Amino acid sequence: MINFQDPTMFAAARAHVSSWRWRMGVGTLFAVGASFVLDSFAVGFGWFLAVAVSNGFDAMLGQSYLETRGQSERRTSGAMFVWGCAFSIAIFSAMTLYLAAYGGGPGRVLSALMAASALVSVMLFLFQAPGFMLITAAPATLCLLAMAFMPFQPGPADALMGAIGAACGAAGFFAYVIRAALYNGRMVTGLKEAHRQAKERALESEAKRAEAEEANRAKSEFLAVMTHELRTPLNAVIGYAEIINEDLVAEGRTELADDANKITGSARHLLGLIDQILNLSSIDAGQESLAPRDLDVRKLIEDAVNAVQDDARANGNRVSLRVSAGADRAYTDGAKLSVCLSALLSNAVKFTSNGLIAVTADCEVVDGRDCLSISVSDTGVGIAGADLARVFMPFTQLDSSSTRAAGGMGLGLSIAQRIAVALGGELKVVSELGSGSTFTLVVPSRLHATDAVRAAA
Repeated sequence: MINFQDPTMFAAARAHVSSWRWRMGVGTLFAVGASFVLDSFAVGFGWFLAVAVSNGFDAMLGQSYLETRGQSERRTSGAMFVWGCAFSIAIFSAMTLYLAAYGGGPGRVLSALMAASALVSVMLFLFQAPGFMLITAAPATLCLLAMAFMPFQPGPADALMGAIGAACGAAGFFAYVIRAALYNGRMVTGLKEAHRQAKERALESEAKRAEAEEANRAKSEFLAVMTHELRTPLNAVIGYAEIINEDLVAEGRTELADDANKITGSARHLLGLIDQILNLSSIDAGQESLAPRDLDVRKLIEDAVNAVQDDARANGNRVSLRVSAGADRAYTDGAKLSVCLSALLSNAVKFTSNGLIAVTADCEVVDGRDCLSISVSDTGVGIAGADLARVFMPFTQLDSSSTRAAGGMGLGLSIAQRIAVALGGELKVVSELGSGSTFTLVVPSRLHATDAVRAAA
């Protein structure tokens, strides 16, 4: 079935319409040849008129098809155009059969050249649309097949006139062949040029990609070095602030001790932000090498919960913990798992007030592998369905007043997701606005070398 909305069909119609004068010129040459072979100027002129009318008719239908814009109107005009082309080629093929039947030997030669020229014309101007080409090539093909079964009889023209008529047919056929060769030559040249340009673009794209990767690696290495350098003086600030706080408490100067405690809290908050940047830059720089070991899952979760317990109480939250039987041991990278879990707990505490934060650890089988599943659920503000796709994007915070009030750089969940992938697992989220969220970390219970290779890739 022909698709009249297909651009290749438009290209075929445009080529057919633009070649109208060329086809008329070669058709005139064939009509002259027929006049010599049949020894009748009237017959040749009549065939010329038939060719002119039929070719002009299908060219007009083709132009109408190209100018039509509506879908149903284009389908109708396209069908009319195909019918017009098939009709004009059928008339042309009927002329060749008449020549083969009554033109003798020269007529048989001229008719074969005309039918072959019709096939070349179809393949030259209509090859962009295979279905259209098959329909229009059918009459000329049937004509060539029918010639083999037609009885042979002498023609009315003498040897000289027959030779001139056959020569006209040969000239028309070679005109089509030469044009097809030139057209194919231009097409091959164009394909070679397009291939060369595509290869150059691919090389340029590869070079730019390598430059971008190198720039990204340099950026990540710079961030890693910078954050390490910032941690040293910041740890000193925290240490001295704690010493001052202890001294002031011992002296009973509670107001100044509270100020020193605020310095410690702000410094620790800044240290946490620096740690997030360090983790992100290490992952981007490809430095997230895995160090799996036997791990006490319950103790790791308890340590992570204890780290956020003060902030949870400050927001009026309760934290519950449940570790199912069989989920208390794992063989994985404990440091990275701890960072991931801390990010999930920090996110839950930040967006929950006077609520419950539940941490559960279970065993489950995923794709035939034993996996450790750790879920962190909260009764906080929740996430709208439209925003779920953005929660793991780095440096992104959801556009709501509660999110802006909570602060942060929007790196925690992004880092947690990347670490989950590095551990051979995944991080999933289920949430509803106003009803809280559940983040589920699923990682293999035993981290194998294949998981590390996949994470590195």
